Amino acid sequence: MKNKHIKMCQLRWIIPILLLFATIFLSGSPANCAVKRLDPALADSLAQAVDDPLVRADYYIDAWLDEKAIAELEKAEQKNAEILWRLAKARINIGENLEGDEALVLFEQAMNEAQSAVDLEPDNSLAQQTLAVACGRVALFKGVFKSLGLVKRVHKAVLRAVACGDSVPISLYVLGRTHKKLIEKPGFIRAALGLGWAKEDSVAYYFERALKVSDGNMIQCRVEYADYLINRKGDKEAAKQMLKAALDLPLRDEQDSKGKQRASEMLKKLAE
Repeated sequence: MKNKHIKMCQLRWIIPILLLFATIFLSGSPANCAVKRLDPALADSLAQAVDDPLVRADYYIDAWLDEKAIAELEKAEQKNAEILWRLAKARINIGENLEGDEALVLFEQAMNEAQSAVDLEPDNSLAQQTLAVACGRVALFKGVFKSLGLVKRVHKAVLRAVACGDSVPISLYVLGRTHKKLIEKPGFIRAALGLGWAKEDSVAYYFERALKVSDGNMIQCRVEYADYLINRKGDKEAAKQMLKAALDLPLRDEQDSKGKQRASEMLKKLAE
């Protein structure tokens, strides 16, 4: 009986280790663990093998099980910056798949949680990045040029995120997309609105940097960049290459399926 008990105890440690190795081989190296979606069943197994709510939440977020991530994070006795920005991220993920007031409520809640995280840790690049994304979602919902205060918050937060951690590709992508949206208005109007910092040259600059630090593995960035190349630069050939590359990439974000669908539609239109 004693030997049997020892073997059972050993199995309790061996199984999580094997699952961890499976995660590494399925999802890439530890430095790029979010190269593609984590299998939900594997995420459940990995989460059950650890006690840290942050680690459990990260597994669930990587598997797009955001409701489970929120449930884990809300168990924490103290809401520190690491808890708060993850709560915000999970709510953004859920909101992106909803419409109308349901989505807006989640985006605004995420914005408040991310702001609280930034207030606690101003140099936390992922908190700043999540704040920028949350503010951007609310601004897009209400209308970018009707939400100038939010747009300026996006710009400030994302610049801080890049300054705190230049290897964060999403922050660079958000910067590129922000410039891309704002240059729709003429320069003199942007200047009058206090948005004179938005520049045409910055669009390609930040998209290129985002793709470089992500090893090119950003579907939505490639699609947005292709849209810019078509509609602002008239470079259809470069856009085609960007879109074809997007279609060859694995899904790593919950909105990547929509990104691939958009890429297919854009390629079809270019072929007409």
